[in-house]
Parts: sequence; structure tokens; C-alpha cells
Amino acid sequence: MPKVSLTRRQFLRGVAAAPLVAISAGSAFATLVEPYRYWISETQIFIKDLPERFEGFRITQLTDLHHSQILSIDEIRRVVSLAQQTKPDVFVLTGDYTTTYRRYIEPCAEALSTLNAPEGVWAVLGNHDHYTDPELTTRAFEKNHITVLNNQNTNLQKGPDSLQLSGIDDWSWNGTDWKKAFAGLNNNRPTILLSHQPAVLEFPQTQQMSLILSGHTHGGQIKLPWLGPIARFATKDLKYAQGLFRYGEVQLYVSSGTGVIGLPIRMGVRPEITVLRLMRDRRT
Repeated sequence: MPKVSLTRRQFLRGVAAAPLVAISAGSAFATLVEPYRYWISETQIFIKDLPERFEGFRITQLTDLHHSQILSIDEIRRVVSLAQQTKPDVFVLTGDYTTTYRRYIEPCAEALSTLNAPEGVWAVLGNHDHYTDPELTTRAFEKNHITVLNNQNTNLQKGPDSLQLSGIDDWSWNGTDWKKAFAGLNNNRPTILLSHQPAVLEFPQTQQMSLILSGHTHGGQIKLPWLGPIARFATKDLKYAQGLFRYGEVQLYVSSGTGVIGLPIRMGVRPEITVLRLMRDRRT
């Protein structure tokens, strides 16, 4: 067999092409793999004065599904199936269920209707639900036994113990009515607030909340080593990009959600199905 040797020119061409190969491979991974590599996160949340019977209470949060031409109804059903396997005490949905077109609303609501938990399925609307049709989204959800807390609140009950749950309409559309959302709440008891937008953490109206659950950010959707979410250089929305935060006595969990918007890619931010376990904060 003849001996094959590389010339210096061929070697340099190979070296020069390596970054392009890496970029192409990274682009393919971000488009074809990462958006569908679902991550079931599990986080303990310590709540002051949490009622005894709610110790260990499990909440599964879905957010930012963005059913669209990019994300098929089969993919939404896959997310729902994975979420159901977490077997929570309650499901909460924090907005942006579809993108752009009204025709995606009812199929998405039907897919979500298979969610089942002892304390029900509760939802709020996000900014993209307003872009499409907030009234149709609300009707479709209610038809499929999902309660939309549109500036409303309720009590989750376990025997004599209760946990307050409130939900606000998307504040960026001037839909939030704080007075209605908090009507009748007891400030001496723990309250969980569903808000699509995490920025409400710093609002004076939320300072009596124990925990806020939000989405909206997609975790930045593209996060690079050392730089973090690159979109944070263009928007303040990513001050609270993903994970658990505290502002004073109020805690906030931001899920990176399961869908995509704009570019059909995720890089460094896996789509997230969030499982939260409430624990009593026994610190004095």
C-alpha cells in the first residue's frame, strides 16, 4: 500500500476548517437535539409558616410550551406525558402556550387536559397568549378542566390546613389587577403567586408573597460558557433568567420552560419541566 503523507498546505487547510466543523456541529446540536432534551428539575423550597400537612407538597410547573409550526402537537403531548410521570400534588401552568396563530390554542389545551393531580391544574396567561387570543385561550382551558387564575386566588386544602394560591394576568399587557388577585388573602398565611413575568419579584405589591412561580425567559434560550445568556445584553427580562432567587423575604423560581421563540434553537439551556417540593422553614 502506498504511503500517504500530508503536505504542509493540506495540514493548514485542515486546521483552518476545524472551527467551521465545530460551529456546524454545534448548530446542529442546538437545533436538532437540545430543544428536545427535556430536563426534569427538582428543587426544595423552604416556606416560612408552611402548614404541617403541606410538608413535602409537590408542585409540577410547565411554562412556555409555544405550540407552533416549530413545536408540533406531538411534542406538546410528549412534554405533558413526562410531566404527568412526576405525579405531583398540583400542576401549575405559567403562560405562553402557543405562538402567533389561534389555530394552535385548542389542540394545545386538549393536550394539557390529560394532566391530572389531586389538587388540580391551575394556569395564568403570558404575553404570547395575548398576542394570539387571551379570551379563546381561557375558554379552551376552562373547557378542558384547567382553571385560569386571571387575577384571582384560591385555597388548596389538606384537611384543616390550606395554602393560598393566586394568579395574575400578564402585567406587560396591563392586565394585572392586584386588588382582585389578592382579594380575601390572609397576609399571615403563605401564598404562592403564579406570574408569567418574573420581574414582579421586585414590585411592592408582591412583598407579602411566600413564593412566585414564573417563566417567560426560556433561561435565555442560548447560554454560552462564561458569558451566560447572551440575550441579557439586549434586554432586562433576563435579570432573573432561570432558577431560584430571593428578594427580601420573597422567593422566586423561574423555569426555563419547554418551548422556543424566535430561533428554533436552544444552546446551554435545556427545556425544563419543573418539580418543586415545599418544605417547612424551621429557622427562627
